[in-house]
Amino acid sequence: MTTPATPTNPDTNPEPSPSLLPLPVATMRQLVEGGNSRPLAWRLEQLQRLDHLMASASQRMVEALASDLGRPEVEASFELGALRQELRHTRRHLAGWMRPRRRSLPLWAWPGQGAVRAEPLGCVLIIGAWNYPFDLCLHPLLHALAAGNTAVLKPSEQSPASAALLAELLTSHFPPEVVQVVCGDGAVASRLLEQERFDHILYTGGERVGRLVLAAAARHLTPVTLELGGRNPAIVLDDADPAITARRLLWGRCLNAGQTCLAPNHVLVLPGVRDALVAAFAEQGRALYGQDPLASPDLGRIVGAGRFERLAEHLTQARERGQVLLGGRCDPAHRTIEPTLVAVDEPLTDPLMQEELFAPILPLLTVGDLEEALALVRRSPKPLALYLFGGGEGERERLLAGTSSGSVVVNDVVVQGGMASLRFGGIGPSGMGAYHGEAGFLSFSHQRAVLSRSLWPDPPVRFPPYAGKLGLIRRLMG
Repeated sequence: MTTPATPTNPDTNPEPSPSLLPLPVATMRQLVEGGNSRPLAWRLEQLQRLDHLMASASQRMVEALASDLGRPEVEASFELGALRQELRHTRRHLAGWMRPRRRSLPLWAWPGQGAVRAEPLGCVLIIGAWNYPFDLCLHPLLHALAAGNTAVLKPSEQSPASAALLAELLTSHFPPEVVQVVCGDGAVASRLLEQERFDHILYTGGERVGRLVLAAAARHLTPVTLELGGRNPAIVLDDADPAITARRLLWGRCLNAGQTCLAPNHVLVLPGVRDALVAAFAEQGRALYGQDPLASPDLGRIVGAGRFERLAEHLTQARERGQVLLGGRCDPAHRTIEPTLVAVDEPLTDPLMQEELFAPILPLLTVGDLEEALALVRRSPKPLALYLFGGGEGERERLLAGTSSGSVVVNDVVVQGGMASLRFGGIGPSGMGAYHGEAGFLSFSHQRAVLSRSLWPDPPVRFPPYAGKLGLIRRLMG
C-alpha cells in the first residue's frame, strides 16, 4: 500500500538554495569517469597551465601577499618558490608515479600477474587557509591535477586580495570542467559541503573547523585530508650552538609574523644552555630585525584585529607577571608584534601555552634533561612538527622512539615544508593524511588492485567436492 504524498508547505520545506557552482560537480566528475583525465599528456597539460599561471602573475601574487599579510617580498618568494619546485618535481616524476606497480602472488595463484594502479578519484574539494593563501590552495591543486582529478577551490576570505586573484587566475587559465573557484566565508564552505558530493576533501586550517569538515564528509563517506597545524615544540640540548639555534628558532617563529603552522611554538631548553640561549636571542633579534623591530620591513603583521587584541592582552598579562625576557611591544595601528621571548614555569596552565600562538611570541621552558622534555611532549597533543637542537645519534633515536609527530627536524625549523621529497602531514589532532611529492599524488589517487589469471591450468583442488583435499589445501596455503 502506498502512502499519500504530503503536501509541500513552503514555510516548512523551503526551496533549496541556488548552487554556488556555475558547472555542477557531476559534470566535472564526468570528465574523469569518461577516462579523459587519465593520460599522462592531459595531466602534464594541466601542470603546464599552472606553471604558466605562476610565471605570468608572480609579481601580482607578491603584491596580494603584501596587501593581505604585510608579507616581505623575500618571504613571499619562499612561498611561491616552493610551489615552483613542487611543480618541477611532479612533472619530472609523474610518469613513474603513474606506472602500475607489480606485486608478487602466492604459489597457488600461479600463473598470474598482480599489480596496483593509481587512478583518479573524481572531483575534489580544496579548502585553503589564509596564512599561505597561494601555497595552501595551489599546492594541493597541483597534486589533484597530477593524479587526474578535477577540482573546486575555496580560498580563505581572510586573505581577500589573494582569494580574488586566485579566482581570476584560475578562471582564466583552466576550463570550468577542470577547475572552479568559489569565494566567500565559512557559510559558503558549509553550503558547498551540503550541496555537493565530492570524491575527496582537503582542508587546511584549525582543529575546530576540521571537525566540522570531517562530520560533513561523513554524510557521503568522502575521504578527507586534514592539515590542522599544532603546537610544535623545540628541544634545545646543552651542546647546541646558542647563536645558530637562536637565529633559526627566531626566524622560524617570526616568519610570516609567526603565522606558520610549522613554526616552533615553544622551546624546552636544558639548564646548561639556557642563559646563553636567551642572550643569543637578544643578539640575533637585533641582527635580524634591528634595534626597533616594530619598524622593520621584514616583519609581517597579525591578520585580524580580534586576534591581535587577544595576543596583546596575553603579553600585557605576561609582562605584569614578569615573564617577558625579550621584546613584548605591540603596534596596534599596524597590528605588528616584535619578536618576544617569554619564560613559562607552568606549561599546563599558562595562557600562552593553551593554544597554537600564530604570532612572533616564543615561550621558553627550562627542563632538567631530555627525558623530562620528552615527557612534556607526550603530555601534549601530537604536534605537526618536533624540533631538536644538539645531541648525537643516541639522543635523536631516543626522541624518535619516545614521541610521535607529523615530522621531526634536527638542528633546523620549518624548512621541511618546502621539500618536495618529504611528505607533509600531521597525526592525530595535528592532521590526517599527507601531501607534497609522491604522497600528494597518492592522497588524490585510488590504489586499485588488478589481478590477471589465465584460464589454464584450472586444478580442481579448490572446487567441491572437498573430500580428501584438506591436506593439500593446507600445504598450498601455508
